[in-house]
Amino acid sequence: MTSAIDKPGIKYKFAWMFGRNNDLLFYFAPILLALGLYAAVQNNIVTAGLLFLIVANGLGLNQFHLGPSWYFYFDKKNLEHWRSDKGRSMLFFGGPIIILTVCTLLGAVQPGILFLLTTLWGIQHFIQQNFGILILYHNPNSGEAIASRTLQSRSLWSASVFFSIFYFEKLVFKGGGIAIFAAVAAVLALVAIFYCALYLKDLMGQVKQGASLNVPALLFWFMGVVYFAPFALADYNETTAFIIPGVMHWSQYMFLNYMLVKYKYQGEESKQLPMAPMLLFFGLAVLVFVLSFSLQNVRLSGTFVNPIVGFLLGLSNVHYFQDAFLWRFREQFQRQSILPYLKQARMIESGTQ
Repeated sequence: MTSAIDKPGIKYKFAWMFGRNNDLLFYFAPILLALGLYAAVQNNIVTAGLLFLIVANGLGLNQFHLGPSWYFYFDKKNLEHWRSDKGRSMLFFGGPIIILTVCTLLGAVQPGILFLLTTLWGIQHFIQQNFGILILYHNPNSGEAIASRTLQSRSLWSASVFFSIFYFEKLVFKGGGIAIFAAVAAVLALVAIFYCALYLKDLMGQVKQGASLNVPALLFWFMGVVYFAPFALADYNETTAFIIPGVMHWSQYMFLNYMLVKYKYQGEESKQLPMAPMLLFFGLAVLVFVLSFSLQNVRLSGTFVNPIVGFLLGLSNVHYFQDAFLWRFREQFQRQSILPYLKQARMIESGTQ
C-alpha cells in the first residue's frame, strides 16, 4: 500500500515494497529477533545447538540459506541459457565445485586465511544485498526523491567499513594497537559521515524542489548504514559476531526469494521448476546441516576436522558466488528472468495494481 502525507515544505510518501505488513515483518522486525537472540546467547539461555540452528557458523542459517539460490540450477530456461555458451556453462556449473575444492584444501592447510577470506566476502555480500534492496525500494519516475546509485553505494559501504573494522580489531588485535586503530577509525568515521551527509543532502534538496520523501526507503537506508554497528557495540567471538547482521540478512534474502518463486512459477511456468530435484537438494541440505551441527556440539579439532570445516565455509562462499553471479542485473537475461516477477509481486502485494 502506498500513501502520502503532505506537510508544509515536505511531502512524505509510504511506498512499501511488498506491502506494509510484509516489509515490517521481514525487513525490519528481524532486528528485534536478532537482538533478542544475541541477548539470550550472552546470558546462556540457549544451548550451543540452538545457537547453531539459528546462525549456522555465524553466517545466517548457512546450509538452508543456500537452498533458494540453487533453484536457479533447476529452472529449465536458466539451464538453456547457461548451456548455450561454453564459458557461461563452465562458470555456472564449475564455479561452485572449484570454490568448494579450494576451501576444503585451505581448511586443511590454512584455516585462518580461509576464515578471513570468508568473513571479508560475507561482509561484502551483506552490503551488496542491502544496496540491491535499497534500489528496489525506490520508485523511479514517481516523483520521489532518489539519490544517485553512486551515493547510495558509497554511503552504505563507508558506514559498513567503519563499523566492520571493530570486528577485526577485537578478533585479531584483541585490544592492542589502540593508537593506530583509533587513527584509522577516525578517518573512516569522517568518510562515512561525509557520504551519509551527502546522501541526505541530496534527498532533501530534491524534496525542497517538490519531490516526495519515501519513508520506508529512507528507513531501510538507515538500517543499511548501521547494519554492522553491533560490531562496535557488542562483545562477541567469531561464532556470535554475525548473529545480528546474519539473521537480518537471512530474513531479507529468504523473503525476496519467496516472492520471486511465488510469482514466477505459476501455471505453465511452474513446469520450469521440477520438484524432485528441489526435494533432493533439501534433503542434502539437512544432512550437511546435521554435520555442521555435530561439529559445533562435540567441538572436534585436528587435521581430520579442518577440511570438513573448510568444506562448510566453502558452502558459504559458494552462496556468495551464486548470488553475485545469478542476481547480476547488468546482464539482460538476469533482468528479464527476475525483475518482472518482483515488480509483479510488488504491485499485487502492496495493493498498487
